[in-house]
Amino acid sequence: MFKKYKPFFKAGAMAQMAYKFNILSWFIISFLEWSCLIFLWFSVYKASASGMESVINGFTFKEMIVYTVFINILTFAVFVNETFDQISDEIKDGTIAISFIRPISYRGRFIAQNLGMVTTVFLILALPAIIISLIVFTKIGFLSYPNHQILIRSIIFFLFMTFFAVLINDSISYIMGIMCFYTTQAFGLNQMRVVIINFLAGVLIPVSFFPGKFRDIVNALPFAGLAQNPILILQGKTGLGKSFFMLAKNVLWLIVFEFLGWLLFKTASKKVTVQGG
Repeated sequence: MFKKYKPFFKAGAMAQMAYKFNILSWFIISFLEWSCLIFLWFSVYKASASGMESVINGFTFKEMIVYTVFINILTFAVFVNETFDQISDEIKDGTIAISFIRPISYRGRFIAQNLGMVTTVFLILALPAIIISLIVFTKIGFLSYPNHQILIRSIIFFLFMTFFAVLINDSISYIMGIMCFYTTQAFGLNQMRVVIINFLAGVLIPVSFFPGKFRDIVNALPFAGLAQNPILILQGKTGLGKSFFMLAKNVLWLIVFEFLGWLLFKTASKKVTVQGG
């Protein structure tokens, strides 16, 4: 079965390799972004009651810097996705009709292609950057683990969490893409998706900084599992039981989103209107 989707996996990988300037631009933009965030958090902690030794919403200053760097590296890899754009474009130009008669799963095609894209970015850029950051932060005392077993366990859970985060993110993009069957406002839908995910996934600030009841609601949603939770596991801020719980929640939400996507596609494909005529 995998042979049918192997070309799409390779196409996704090749697409990322073709645009090498994206990597350079990411380094430049990320460096500037990290610099701004580090100065911002430095000011926040310095102005707090206990100064640089403060613990704010479960984070010391050192932990916050590690969190900021790691989550930017992770989201660059995990949030690589073109599923929404491709569905929208196919509806606009009418090629969606060809997709319906291909002897492959419409959903499976996007999964294979997205995995190819993310795997390339993760192996070439994100994983080396994370390994280097782990070594550097450990050497300068910003990150520490009680023993090597906990370090290995954290890395293993982080990799599994990242894998399911990629699939969940693609499921969300797929569902939002299907919404284009009903509306021509693809740009607005995509912007809404990006804003919601970045805010609720803990990319801007950790979810623990949200107010009480709202924080509980966000933690129950799947978005924290896309970025924040894998980083908390990698930092060693979660025990074995909580790590298992976070991983199980990601698996459960993936099943929910895939079922919802299947249901929506089954309904939408019966009434699709090609915008080109």
